Amino acid sequence: MTEKEQNQLAFYSSFYSTIWESGWLSYATKQELMEEAEQKCGFNAFGEEVEREIGLWRVKTGEMYWTGWGEDGTHPTFTLDTAPDSLADAPTFNNKKKAEDVAAIFGGDVEKVERLERDVRNKA
Repeated sequence: MTEKEQNQLAFYSSFYSTIWESGWLSYATKQELMEEAEQKCGFNAFGEEVEREIGLWRVKTGEMYWTGWGEDGTHPTFTLDTAPDSLADAPTFNNKKKAEDVAAIFGGDVEKVERLERDVRNKA
């Protein structure tokens, strides 16, 4: 481990301890922050490597995929996966947590974009 990585780990460990021991955050919030920090740095508080959730994520509900917010910005809009390019308007997220936050607004789910589809999107 390089000196920079050791310094990053020391900072993370200190940050983790400070957040965890503070009395003003709920347990659920602390857990979410801890998991997000682990995903960003690739290590847990004990310096052990964690598996990162690398990929793209899409929001869906039932058979419909979220495409954004309507003209007024308050109502979710959706599309069906009925044609090869029908998901072109469905945005993808690099961060699973961000996708989950959007999905939580209307009770949707998060789906990982398959590798083959990602490769096709990247070439377009």
